[in-house]
Amino acid sequence: MIEGFMALLLFQLLGEAVAHLANLPVPGPIIGLILLLAWSALGGKLGQSGQQVAAGLMANLGLMFVPVASGILFQLRSLGPAAWHVVWIVVVSTAVTLVATAATFTMLSRRSAKEVQ
Repeated sequence: MIEGFMALLLFQLLGEAVAHLANLPVPGPIIGLILLLAWSALGGKLGQSGQQVAAGLMANLGLMFVPVASGILFQLRSLGPAAWHVVWIVVVSTAVTLVATAATFTMLSRRSAKEVQ
């Protein structure tokens, strides 16, 4: 499992390096995820250890929203008039995420069904 965490941290480090060296306005971890996706698309694998780490992170994904949500609620007063903008952005981005997830699931299900036949 340590190897899986190290691989994820390596991609995060690479993303941070790219963001810093290229002076990009994108967070390093996002670039790291894009690099990990590209590496996976080219046939790279994280192995069993990476799968265990991914399963553990996915099982506890909801816990990662708790600090953000509590921080927003705690600072709601200091957001002032921007508070409604934050609420609107959260609602819209959640809806877009749900639609994109459903579309991706539908597309992959159809592709999988065609391969089985």
